[in-house]
Order: sequence, then C-alpha cells, then structure tokens
Amino acid sequence: MRIIISENKLNRTIIKWLSGKYGDLEIYDHDNQPWVLYANKNSELIFLYNTKDNMLYFAKDFIKFFWDIFSINVEQTKNILIEWFETHTGLKSNDALGWDFSDASDWKKVVRWETKKRLS
Repeated sequence: MRIIISENKLNRTIIKWLSGKYGDLEIYDHDNQPWVLYANKNSELIFLYNTKDNMLYFAKDFIKFFWDIFSINVEQTKNILIEWFETHTGLKSNDALGWDFSDASDWKKVVRWETKKRLS
C-alpha cells in the first residue's frame, strides 16, 4: 500500500521522532574548545557543533536511516536536522554535514569534557 503524505506533515513527523529519540542528549563542552558535543546516554556522539563557524555535524547514519524509512534525500535530511537542532538548542546553524563518529568512541579521553546540561 502506498501512502501519500505532504512534505510539511512528513517534516513534522520526523521532527517529533527526533525529539522523542534525542531530546535528552547530554551536552559537553570545554572552555578552550570551539566544539559542543551532544551524546546519548551510551556516550555515543550524535551531533557536534562548532561555535566558530556555526556548523552542525551529525552522525552520518541519519542519511541512510532517513532515506530507508522516509525516502528523503541528503539535502532534506540536513534541513530537517538543522531545523530540529536550532529549535532545541537555540543555536544558529549555517549548514550541516554528515560525519563518521565511529572513530570517536573514546572522545571523553581526548579533552576533559564537562557535562553542562541535558538537551531536554
């Protein structure tokens, strides 16, 4: 069965899903770094945000997941993630880029990141 859904409604559905799944990310930063890290409860990086150039980096798995589940392309994925991120953090993002965080599993060891708050 094929279901037709408007783009606006699809975007709202994805944003609602993102809020449910990632609304309580732990936020880490360090005074000497331009990076703010957003990790889940398993310490897996989900987003990185560069405060110098307002660039959002997201786990590249979002692209494949959103394509498989919602049939949206990379540009649509970026726009939805930027909208969700800006709404939930109050930070402006100039652009977004998918990134492979698999080699960053021990990111807490590199710099002594401090938990500032949760995203909820």
